Amino acid sequence: MLNLAAALKVIAISAVPFLELRVGIPVGILSGFSPGVAVTLGVIGNALQVPLVIFMMYILRNFAQQVPFAARWLARADAAARRHHHWVHRYGWIGLVLFIVVPLPGTGLFSGAALANLMRMPALPTALAMAGGLAVSGVLVGAVATGALTVFDWL
Repeated sequence: MLNLAAALKVIAISAVPFLELRVGIPVGILSGFSPGVAVTLGVIGNALQVPLVIFMMYILRNFAQQVPFAARWLARADAAARRHHHWVHRYGWIGLVLFIVVPLPGTGLFSGAALANLMRMPALPTALAMAGGLAVSGVLVGAVATGALTVFDWL
């Protein structure tokens, strides 16, 4: 039986920027959910951010174009995106998935959305790549959390 309060807690924690899957999935496992359910709830919670983040990046870009130094920087980024458009068009979504999956500081959902915005990737492929990256990341975090919790049980 699924504990609704605990499920909503995992979803809510996973939807909080900077906590996201790294905290939500272990909390789900510690709340008694199987790793598969904890990963699913964590990915659902984290995926709630996807449309908001894409929209936020669009708003930030429009605002930045009104600020002179930011507009110059965006013009250079746009020129680079145009030069590499064939690569972005062909492999951009795979690169975005990998960028979101890598668990290093500066990577993840928000940075991936910013990168997609700078590279002028369309919203739908961006959203799908972000969701795919979240799913793969969720499985990896779940595997690490399950292994780490097993070690603590063993001690």
